[in-house]
Amino acid sequence: MLSSPAEARTVRHLIDSESHADYVYMYPPRQAYRPFSPEVLQRLPQLVRHSLDHSDILNLYVHVPFCRQICSFCNLYTVRDGRADLDRYVDLVLREARWYAALTDRKQVASLYLGGGTPSILAPSQLERLVSELLALFSVAPGEVPAETALEVDPASVDVAKLRKICDAGVNRINLGYQSFIPTEVATLGRVRAERSGTRLLEEALSVGFANVCVDLIYGLEHQTDESWRTSVREVARIGPETICAYPLTLRPHTGYGRRGYDHVNGAMLRARYAMAHEILTDSGYRQETHVRWVRDGGGYRQKANHWALQNILGFGAGARSYLWDLDFRNGYSVRHRQAVLESYGRQMEAGRLPADSGFLMTDDERRRKMVALNIQSLDRTRFREMFGTDPFEEFPDELAALTGAGVVASDADRIWVPNRWLGDRDLFSQLFFSADVRRKLEEFTYDE
Repeated sequence: MLSSPAEARTVRHLIDSESHADYVYMYPPRQAYRPFSPEVLQRLPQLVRHSLDHSDILNLYVHVPFCRQICSFCNLYTVRDGRADLDRYVDLVLREARWYAALTDRKQVASLYLGGGTPSILAPSQLERLVSELLALFSVAPGEVPAETALEVDPASVDVAKLRKICDAGVNRINLGYQSFIPTEVATLGRVRAERSGTRLLEEALSVGFANVCVDLIYGLEHQTDESWRTSVREVARIGPETICAYPLTLRPHTGYGRRGYDHVNGAMLRARYAMAHEILTDSGYRQETHVRWVRDGGGYRQKANHWALQNILGFGAGARSYLWDLDFRNGYSVRHRQAVLESYGRQMEAGRLPADSGFLMTDDERRRKMVALNIQSLDRTRFREMFGTDPFEEFPDELAALTGAGVVASDADRIWVPNRWLGDRDLFSQLFFSADVRRKLEEFTYDE
């Protein structure tokens, strides 16, 4: 981790070494979350209300943690349970949503995202119920689905007939979590995927009528080679979904990978595979939107962009996270005691208590850091000044001077950005803007949750 401007001056050396950084998709990282004190829990309704009053725009997230299998790399909150009572779970999520809806006026709902886990195990009727009832609770236009109403999909959990029903339920973006198109790599992930769930399903998905089909791939998988990675990227580029995400592998303890000793990836290898993906995708007509996402017309990931713009994201369900103006919070988390988190969520909801148990209280300083850390690849200085009344160079003079002096960040009067040559290392640069409090909490964190 880059921890000072002095270290930032050595960033070119780090880039040339094996060093790499995990994907910084939230600030602060979840490892900086801590259990809320009784005083904060008592104030939670007030904090949520104040956050939601801050803006007329709201983004909604539903976490569906159930999976038929848990992938070897997965450190998300999931539960291996293919026979869960999904109707009961939907009831609990909507009960939680009604509690929060009582704290706010109706909003412009900019996005609604159903993630997991494997939310595509829900029946289309259950998806339609979630979409329609959440919009009825929160939206100023409940009859209009947001421009991004998204569902994460395990390709093995659907066929084209179910995809059509999902589309009819109001979902207009699907996120197909392929991770790889190489059967042996899929098997090492612990996944079972029938042949019909491969490229044929992706081709069929493009004909269903979704406004945006996204495919997720991961580089750095166990036993993956340069050539197998090229094959996966070329295959998805050939088919041509609107959005392709290529993520570097994140390794964590207590996962399948961790248990069998796959606990290190070479930073130079990750950079090389990032460069391979970028070359293939741009040669195939995609334009780069972020260091992990390439798009055609109609592509993108609105909820992520809205989160990084500091819009409110309100989450529901076991393991769900909320990113609000005044605080981040989550409804439990564990990769060691997965079932216990789910059971606690059910008990809390049935007892009429909020399930939020931990998180991070935001300050003006942390919000400024969040804006820069998440958007360093392309930071709108005008927007920053409008939000905070100062310029990023006034807030972070040493950090930005070090990065611009190293030639890995550029700027003009309107924007700060990472040039394409260095964009694959954006996560290294982001860490320079972490606060001392966040750094301390990250250093203290253990993975014994």
